[in-house]
Amino acid sequence: MNQQLFVGVLSAFVLLLALSGALQRGDNGAATEPISFEPIVLSEEDQHELLRLARRHLEAVLSGGSPMVVDSSHVSERLNQHAACFVSLFKGEQLRGCMIDEFQSHEPLVKNVRRNAVLAATGDERFSPVTIEELAAIHIEISVLGVPQVLKFEDPSDLLEKLHPGVGGVILTTEAALSTYLPHMWEAYPDPAEFLSHLCKKQGAAADCWKRNPLPQIEIYHVFHFEEGESPH
Repeated sequence: MNQQLFVGVLSAFVLLLALSGALQRGDNGAATEPISFEPIVLSEEDQHELLRLARRHLEAVLSGGSPMVVDSSHVSERLNQHAACFVSLFKGEQLRGCMIDEFQSHEPLVKNVRRNAVLAATGDERFSPVTIEELAAIHIEISVLGVPQVLKFEDPSDLLEKLHPGVGGVILTTEAALSTYLPHMWEAYPDPAEFLSHLCKKQGAAADCWKRNPLPQIEIYHVFHFEEGESPH
């Protein structure tokens, strides 16, 4: 094979890899597995275990005792995977607290659930701290996040066209702050413009911050959601 033909074949091969997204590279230039943006899917047993640990951890912390220590060798491999999660607390139909410490996974799921359970109970500034006396009436929900994806758009009209109501949670980041809604909030605000306006107001900005320059960053994420007393899905 002459040099010109070889270079042509090599260039075509590299272009094919780039277009297909089949090759991801780490900081050191080594080939890695393609990034999965989907959340971890947990078995019914794993779901029950996470919910049990979240409740037991809240009981320990809210009663003034020592935080739980969990032996990672006693939980499944899935629960030891790094993942980020929201923990939401409800009292009847009313939200009582909802928190996530970071959107990017940084610790095992079994640990992140316990961390965010306490943050939801004691660190959500919209509510007074949950007390040990009311914990029995609290319903726990967990949403395990996939990796957030940046949504590229040219202008506000383009953004509205690219948002798909009911599909994924949304992170809106401005120069001043960040706000997010889990996927189920599309039920309350099915119109994309209204959804974005409420996200702006949630972070204390003007309702039209989503269409002001500089335009905000928008990220979409999917979740695996489960709750106490519910079958897995």
